[in-house]
Amino acid sequence: MFMKITFILIGLASALTVVAEDNDPAIEAIIAQLQKRIPSMDVQDVNKSPMKGLYEVMASGQLIYVSADAKFIVSGKLFSIENGIVDLSEDALARIDKKKAPLRQAKIAQVEDKDMIIYKATNEKHKVSVFTDVDCGFCRQLHQKMAGYNNLGITIQYLGYPRAGIGSSSHIKLRSVWCAADQHKAMDAAKIDRTFGTDTCEDPIQEHMQLVRAFGINGTPALILESGRLLPGFVEPANLLKLLEQERAEAIAESKEKSSGS
Repeated sequence: MFMKITFILIGLASALTVVAEDNDPAIEAIIAQLQKRIPSMDVQDVNKSPMKGLYEVMASGQLIYVSADAKFIVSGKLFSIENGIVDLSEDALARIDKKKAPLRQAKIAQVEDKDMIIYKATNEKHKVSVFTDVDCGFCRQLHQKMAGYNNLGITIQYLGYPRAGIGSSSHIKLRSVWCAADQHKAMDAAKIDRTFGTDTCEDPIQEHMQLVRAFGINGTPALILESGRLLPGFVEPANLLKLLEQERAEAIAESKEKSSGS
């Protein structure tokens, strides 16, 4: 537990970026106190929790709880036992993810095709953006299934996320892929054969890392679906298609419901 809290507090050096929702004075005060006491803490979201005097704080992609005076931090899950055992932390993560989805969707839409490495499906039905690292077993597993995604109509758009940071060995490897004359061949070599080139250029990976921080991503592969939903980890092609189709059906149903209610 201690190591997890330490990562949250000093893992990133960026300033607080969260804005108090509805100008809530209590939340504004918590933000101010956290900024004063832990300047390196990267806070992305603050909300009241169901427990009086405790606030949900999303920091560096992890959910923690902070007391109303911002003097105490709790790392762990919050459960309600009033009517059975209910995992309130999972509910909070889902709610925060849904709130952040439009932001992710808009930011991804601004990334130019030339700055991504795209494996386009011939009969494209869906696009999924994937933050990837070459030193990641599950990233390699996902890449090995590329034909499966493409055959199901899923286009994969790669963005770079060297987990060790800009300037690291992982970044240098990723940069060699982005700067290669044949990016697909270089990516295949990096992911499948574990061989890397030495090409250099002004790569877009640093801009991709800004999105990583803005989205609260802390692992690879990280999938951003068309809805803006963040899906961490490897997902089999058939399961991913099922999720995408389900989201599309839900979006259509929600749109119809809004139209009929207006």
